[in-house]
Amino acid sequence: YMTYLRHILLVSMVLVAVACSPKPLMVSQIADLVDDGITAFERDDDLELMEKAFPANIKLLETLLANSPDDNQLLTLLSRLYGSYAFGFVETRLEKTLYLGPSVDTGGQNLESLRDQVNRYYEKGVDYALHALENRAPGAANAFQKVDTIAPYLEQLGDKEVAPLYWYGFNLGAWVNRNLDSISAVSRAHVARQVMQRVIEIDPAYHYGGAHLFLMAYFGSRPPMMGGSQIKAREHYQQLKQVAGDDYLLPDLFFARFCLPQQQDREAFVAVMQRIVDHPSGNSDMALYNAIAARRAVIYLSAVDTWFE
Repeated sequence: YMTYLRHILLVSMVLVAVACSPKPLMVSQIADLVDDGITAFERDDDLELMEKAFPANIKLLETLLANSPDDNQLLTLLSRLYGSYAFGFVETRLEKTLYLGPSVDTGGQNLESLRDQVNRYYEKGVDYALHALENRAPGAANAFQKVDTIAPYLEQLGDKEVAPLYWYGFNLGAWVNRNLDSISAVSRAHVARQVMQRVIEIDPAYHYGGAHLFLMAYFGSRPPMMGGSQIKAREHYQQLKQVAGDDYLLPDLFFARFCLPQQQDREAFVAVMQRIVDHPSGNSDMALYNAIAARRAVIYLSAVDTWFE
């Protein structure tokens, strides 16, 4: 009930801003409200409510963007919302269908439809973040196309660019991981890796240490011949724990899902997933992500034979 009231209050504030402000100021005020409101989203573990709230906010921001197409805050917010929605909800339905078969929870969508949807949302997230980076530091699109121009471009970025840079890497990396059967997609993995390494250099704690989370999965899921390293994966896992603490469940989920199959440690995998499922819900800044982790852990436990002999 309180969550419902919070969303009603946010809508009321938006309407007041629209009624009382000139267009540029209105756009800025609403973007600020949504930006601040994302923290409230992440503290809410009601997945059914949040799954409905994300698309509504995405459409609101895209409407505003039509009136202010180069607003970096809107562009970054849209990249963040598309990436978070795709990861938390669409990709979860895709994984459930992939490992457990179709169910009513997928809304009647088949595997191919879910794949197309999750790819489309991650691609939108990439495009919005890239637009924001181009506005702040022109040359991103060209720099990311060549191996020898990525590092020089990234070196010029600082605190003001860390948000669009992170969400560019998040969406690109997630898109790559969902298209490992595509040579063109896999060839972009090194871009996401370098982007996230630069994010760590600028602000290792950004978004609960999310760059460490990405790199842990990146190094942990790959065999050595493809650049994988269990040592590097564990280092990022340990650094992530220092940043986000033990109550953040996504690090444990990703470590078990991507690293433990490489080590063929089935017993540890089951123990970690069960602990995530049994973890008590509660008020925290990461409540939404912990609820997503618990939902994913149920799927992975049911599909344990997929990864272990």
